[in-house]
Amino acid sequence: SCLSEISNATKTAALSIKPTAPPAGGFTPTPTARFVSQTQTPTQASSSVKEFFVPFGAGSNSSDDWQDISGLRATLDPANYGSIKTVIFEATIRIPTGNEIAYVRLYNATDKHPVWFSDVSQEGGTPQLLTSKPIMLDSGNKTYQVQMKTSLKYPAYLDQSRLHIITN
Repeated sequence: SCLSEISNATKTAALSIKPTAPPAGGFTPTPTARFVSQTQTPTQASSSVKEFFVPFGAGSNSSDDWQDISGLRATLDPANYGSIKTVIFEATIRIPTGNEIAYVRLYNATDKHPVWFSDVSQEGGTPQLLTSKPIMLDSGNKTYQVQMKTSLKYPAYLDQSRLHIITN
């Protein structure tokens, strides 16, 4: 940690006070402080697992067919994340009427197909964080769009949506 590195660095530093030779004319010497430090080779912290969140945002829908949620898209290339272990689509859905089912999924807008296993749904009115099964992102630079539909055409709200990427 940073604190242990600072502690180690200051342990090896020495403060030496050395009087200077008296100048001609009888002045009293003033001690001078000189900071002497020993340099250490920094150690690199080993990091094993890293987590990334790619936020899409929030929106709403009242259609009974899959519709793009305006502004909820991101372009990314999985190669930029190194060795990916797991990718999960997460969404929080709120249904004010409490009497329908709302569905949310991720859509590959570049290649024009749904992202397999990204579908999540909720029935009822209490907002919940929903997580998909692990999904695979297509290789290369792709644009992903959030889509939504409802069972009864009443408004449903997507309070947040994001990708959760875990790397090795």
